[in-house]
Amino acid sequence: MIRAPMGAFSETIEHWVSEYLVSTTGELNARQFGERAGAALVSFLEAACGSAVAPDELSEAAIPDGVAIGLGRLNLSDDERQAAPALLADLLAYLQASGRLAGGEALGAYAASSATAYLLKKQVRRATIKVGPNDPCPCGSGRKYKKCGMHG
Repeated sequence: MIRAPMGAFSETIEHWVSEYLVSTTGELNARQFGERAGAALVSFLEAACGSAVAPDELSEAAIPDGVAIGLGRLNLSDDERQAAPALLADLLAYLQASGRLAGGEALGAYAASSATAYLLKKQVRRATIKVGPNDPCPCGSGRKYKKCGMHG
């Protein structure tokens, strides 16, 4: 297989995104996302395609890279993170409707769920008590932690 040089599909991707953004649904979704909608969509598609996949051959396997690498590097605001899944789904459905991408609606649904999982996940830190060996045991026995039989 012959690999295309990095960014070989940038012109096509930028053209597709600009056409989407002037469509009715594209314009509405872009307003909801914010002024960086075009940049986010281009970054998503470029990362998903990489250097080896033409945009019209986009597959489900490339979607996580588009989300994690393409959108992950943009440092999106909370509002942009909320709007990103719908924006991606609508773009890919638009590309299918315009005859550019087979299976765009299914890819859009997958991209929306991937973006939701990646962009909206909350990291949970459990509160833990740091206990040294000579501190009282947190079990309430009153003994030193190193001597208490409850923790071992």
